[in-house]
Amino acid sequence: MARHIEYNPVEVRQKLMAQFWAAGYSETSLSDLEAATGLNRRQLYNGIGDKRTMFLVALDDFVEASVQQLLAPLEGDDAGAQDVRILFDKFISMANEPDGWHGCLVCSSSQEEIAHDPAVRERHASFFDRIRNAHLNALTRAMQRTDSKLSIAELNDRADGLFSTHVSLCVLGRARRPVDQLKRIAGHGLRCIS
Repeated sequence: MARHIEYNPVEVRQKLMAQFWAAGYSETSLSDLEAATGLNRRQLYNGIGDKRTMFLVALDDFVEASVQQLLAPLEGDDAGAQDVRILFDKFISMANEPDGWHGCLVCSSSQEEIAHDPAVRERHASFFDRIRNAHLNALTRAMQRTDSKLSIAELNDRADGLFSTHVSLCVLGRARRPVDQLKRIAGHGLRCIS
């Protein structure tokens, strides 16, 4: 009879996400996933599924964590310019960490071949829409409190500016661009909401 090995599925999922986040989908082998989790292929396949399914789970977990830790303040009724500023400052701070920052798993994986997979493409599009809409919400709430009169088109244009700044900071932070440059990019984006 085969020996049953106990493991914490939450920890396994966190380790899968960390591996895909650090190396990407195509550069992560099954051996890498085994090493990261301490489980063998059979256990991984029986517990979660194949590599693609593991990646989808990792994407879902990344999005959930990102919403809770980063986007939630922008989605609230009291969101505003300060919340966007705090978020951009967090990105700059994370990019400046000694071990570096992996940026955004969705941004990074959107450049890989796996991005053509319909389930992956749907997750990417949904998360990008959520980022953009969070910025639109923060912008709209801020404008309402100041009685600014912006048209829907102007609000959408500014939300696109904040969205592009958000994604740029994630990508360029992972690329270890100079902090001063990231600060300038953030400052340019923040002019959309001031």
